[in-house]
Amino acid sequence: MRRHVFLLLCLLPFAGCQPQVPPAEDDHFGAVEDFALTERSGRLVHRDDLKGKVWLAAFTFTRCAGPCTQVSGTLARLQHELKPEKDLVLVSISVDPEHDTPRVLTQYAKRYGADPDRWLFLTGEQDKVYHLIRKSFMLAVQQNEGSARTPGNEVMHDTRLWVVDRAGQLRGYYDGTQPEEVERLRKKIVVLLQEKS
Repeated sequence: MRRHVFLLLCLLPFAGCQPQVPPAEDDHFGAVEDFALTERSGRLVHRDDLKGKVWLAAFTFTRCAGPCTQVSGTLARLQHELKPEKDLVLVSISVDPEHDTPRVLTQYAKRYGADPDRWLFLTGEQDKVYHLIRKSFMLAVQQNEGSARTPGNEVMHDTRLWVVDRAGQLRGYYDGTQPEEVERLRKKIVVLLQEKS
């Protein structure tokens, strides 16, 4: 026992030479399935286009009267705070794809100063988008109907943000409307950016 303590004390001065990365937790939730969605620029984006990048997935819609503006504001802040991180991509997926055409998304993106190289706005066929959100990201989404469907409340959806690693693996979800959760997310992104693919 003393020998182990002695060795530990001898090695202690060298500990500061290593990068201080928190230990990895069991945070692998599976892979994001393949998808093909249209970006606001009109180009088709597939899952593999994001390979090698750490990316953050958000689910919003442009005519939302609820928390979407707060979620998009969170992404805008992260885009600014993590600007030097070239391997980070923000991905907003519309939950109202029939309304949110590339042209509509372009106008929405301008409101948040979205860098087209680092913040993607995706839309597509509703069935495919909803399948991706429900099966791959494991979040709820549905069109509101009847008296629940009012202007700005056309869609019920989750405000959580998923962070995806360089290999396309889901690594954690965070409430995009809660400041303490967003801070945890920011720290998680920094850790994932240090990981090799």
